[in-house]
Amino acid sequence: MPWIAGQQLQSGKYVIKQVLGQGGFGITYKALHVELNQIVVIKTPNEYLSHDPEYEEYIERFIQEGQILARLSKDPHPHIVGVIDLFREGANHCLVMNFVEGENLFEAVRRRGALPEAEILPCIRQIGEALSVVHQAGLVHRDAHPGNIMVRRNGKKAVLIDFGIAKELVPKTLSSTGNAGNRGFAPYE
Repeated sequence: MPWIAGQQLQSGKYVIKQVLGQGGFGITYKALHVELNQIVVIKTPNEYLSHDPEYEEYIERFIQEGQILARLSKDPHPHIVGVIDLFREGANHCLVMNFVEGENLFEAVRRRGALPEAEILPCIRQIGEALSVVHQAGLVHRDAHPGNIMVRRNGKKAVLIDFGIAKELVPKTLSSTGNAGNRGFAPYE
């Protein structure tokens, strides 16, 4: 059952404000980090997945997402969402990230239509910079689509989010070919 507004996590360290979104794998919450007086995002796997025979694999990928973001957060990049914490609340694994005030690029285009070239080109460059940093870290995002690009309210900064299916560029085994990424945004090769 999703958490409700006002619910406290980690003995009051975090307070849930609202559900931001819910997808096939997880639920994302807007929350308050009480000690820092800072709004954050808390992502957790959907509860119904716990009945799936591959649940442990989902959790491993979820924890790996936190570890990838933590690795990238050691030298913070303005166009990559930062990780703050990774913890367990009861049976739920939780990933705490910076809150990006704005909307994702998909929502912006749906609301406004095609964005002017002068407005979108800086966003494309910024996400390109972010992907370069990700690649230099030996990773590939595999899901860089408009829904995973947040545009800050001021419209001047784009931030890459959702590293849930990111992988190392060179797989550890030759059989690591499963889940090739988001097919609609993946290269043909």
